Amino acid sequence: MSQALPPPIWSHRTRATARAPVSEEAIVQAALDLLDDEGLDAITMRQVAERLGVSAPTVYWHVGNKDGLLDRLYDRLCSEVPQPSPGPWQDRLRFLANAIRSVFAAHRDAARIAVGRFPLGPNGLRATETALAALADAGLSDEDAAHAAYLFFGYVTSFSYQETISPAPALAGDRADALQRVGQYLSTLPSGDFPHVTRCAAPLSRPGLDRRFAFGLDRLIRGLST
Repeated sequence: MSQALPPPIWSHRTRATARAPVSEEAIVQAALDLLDDEGLDAITMRQVAERLGVSAPTVYWHVGNKDGLLDRLYDRLCSEVPQPSPGPWQDRLRFLANAIRSVFAAHRDAARIAVGRFPLGPNGLRATETALAALADAGLSDEDAAHAAYLFFGYVTSFSYQETISPAPALAGDRADALQRVGQYLSTLPSGDFPHVTRCAAPLSRPGLDRRFAFGLDRLIRGLST
């Protein structure tokens, strides 16, 4: 970046007379390790402290509170999103969307962290800047670009979150198995009452979501250019 950013407005460290024995970077890495190993619900200030062999107040000193920790963890995840190469604005948005989805897929519960959270760190802001630049090149006004950016990131995040959830939580087994059973159920419905549902039973329950993601993304991008 061309100049230093102002401090993000997330939770800040508390006042202290001595520096804590671990770095903020180590705390965020410990939180990321917990996320990958056990999921978002396992991330507590105490669990992060235990991973580092320090006291919980040490973690609070660096990040303020759990929201401050998750803000920093979200920015750490955003650091893994590569920047698109120069090219048509549509291609840049597609690249960004697929890159974000890949990062979410690589880290357990990552999409849950992103839901409803505005990226305030330098890495998250870079992704936002990339999307807004592409939308500006599409000819959108500042107001419309802002709305479109929310729509774009909302689609990628919500779709990625959906991929982590069983389509039928009451069914045991993995996602593919649950989808197969959903498809079997839909196909047995009375076709006179549900003609479209029964005809679409197979595509509605198909496990691979890459095509569905691309379908939605293409239509979203196409709509932005009209």
